[in-house]
Amino acid sequence: MHILLAGAILFAVAAANGRPSVFADTAWYYSQGEYLAWRLGIALPDLDENRLTDPTSVMPDSQAMRDKIPATIAGGRSPFYGLVLVLAVRFGTLWLLAGGQALLAAWTIYVLTRRLLPVATPLLYQGVILVLGLGTSLPFFAAFAMPDLYAGLLIIAVTLLAVCPERLSAVERVMLWGLLVASLTFHAVNIALAVGLSGLALAILAASRTPPTVIAIRAGWLALSILVAMSMTWAFGALYQADAGVAQRAPPFLMARLLADGPGRDYLTALCPNGVSPTLCRFADRPFTSEDEILWSEDPAKGVFSVSDYATRDRLRDEEAAFVTAVVPRAPVAIVARLLSNGLQQLITFYVWEPMKSPALFLQFPWWHRTAILRIVPDMKACEAAPDTCDVRANPLFVAVLHIAIVMLAWILIVWAIFKTRCFGLFARARVNGSDPSSHLAGAVILIPMGVILNALICGAASGVFARYQARVIWLIPLLALLIAARLWQTRRTRSQDPKLL
Repeated sequence: MHILLAGAILFAVAAANGRPSVFADTAWYYSQGEYLAWRLGIALPDLDENRLTDPTSVMPDSQAMRDKIPATIAGGRSPFYGLVLVLAVRFGTLWLLAGGQALLAAWTIYVLTRRLLPVATPLLYQGVILVLGLGTSLPFFAAFAMPDLYAGLLIIAVTLLAVCPERLSAVERVMLWGLLVASLTFHAVNIALAVGLSGLALAILAASRTPPTVIAIRAGWLALSILVAMSMTWAFGALYQADAGVAQRAPPFLMARLLADGPGRDYLTALCPNGVSPTLCRFADRPFTSEDEILWSEDPAKGVFSVSDYATRDRLRDEEAAFVTAVVPRAPVAIVARLLSNGLQQLITFYVWEPMKSPALFLQFPWWHRTAILRIVPDMKACEAAPDTCDVRANPLFVAVLHIAIVMLAWILIVWAIFKTRCFGLFARARVNGSDPSSHLAGAVILIPMGVILNALICGAASGVFARYQARVIWLIPLLALLIAARLWQTRRTRSQDPKLL
């Protein structure tokens, strides 16, 4: 009942704003899920004329796949999250997806709260949810038809499975492990995030003198989740290639990153028309001002990837590894410095923007009328009749200022807790049998912020600086600050004999 109420609080934000939100990539996820649902025979696609002419369709017999263009983009969009999206729309609406994601977030936070604060009351849990619902980005991403929410849930799952699996019930362990696997299949970046965070968690366990057998068991389960997720992704790729006769591939994100940062441009200037990427040399006159422009601009004077045909896109992907390998040794210091700069900029860029856009914007461009976007957004006809009525009701500026203020206060409390209460000293008293819950909270105080930082570094390095990438996980910082504050209050109330404990 408490989880249902918490889920309703998070869901209420979407209801107050008018409807769940979508993004341009939502159409690509839907198309991926449509194919997988058809292939599994669990939800046959409605292949009317609009779906067959959808430019994002990856169905082997669609008009779009005759020129194979969707296959050059689809590899960066998860068919597994797409399947969730398709099933939600077919058997309900996007409201079903928003409700399910809100409930899943509420349950994950409930498990985290109860296992790190064993004496937590339902009132404390609802208070935490209320603050997160009214003062953070969490409810916006719970109602967002994109897999962004699962980066934050992944950080919680890795933290609990690494720090205190013995405090979890068997059902909770299975569900968290399943959530971890799902999150890993929903976006490729999540695999890098899980690998980095798992490695850090295991290092913390080793530093706290956890028995090697225990570390090995926990490492095994974390590694197994990554292996299962990668196997699922590989199996889908093989299945699709067998059906369509062409492999799905992701755009050349790293190539675009190096070009936008400068070292890639310098390489082309020095070596074109020779070098390891003759295809890219054909575009050497482009300005390469940003990775977004390189990949997605339709302007033939600026874009590279989107303005190319299938054969050119395929060659760019084939040449990406060699290009990256050739560029990095030429300017390693500059590249590392720029990546760190991008990561730092990403860390402090976390305002909610994309989940607050009106779906009526898609009505302005005929291209979107051929995709699934207009059919999956609830009550889209009302948006078409009166576009202003589809605007998000919350004030974006007020929301941004509120979120920034709360996150800053949360960071201050976390840093104070680490250095002033000697949080690190808790690891010396860590007990594997779970009799010292303070050590578990201490582990979370390290792992959760590091997960948020790793997310910024990975996204800034692999793609670019976009507010959505960090806004999707930044709600973890206020959540952790609330747990620390609750622990401090409990310690003071019970007059603990050890004032160093959180």
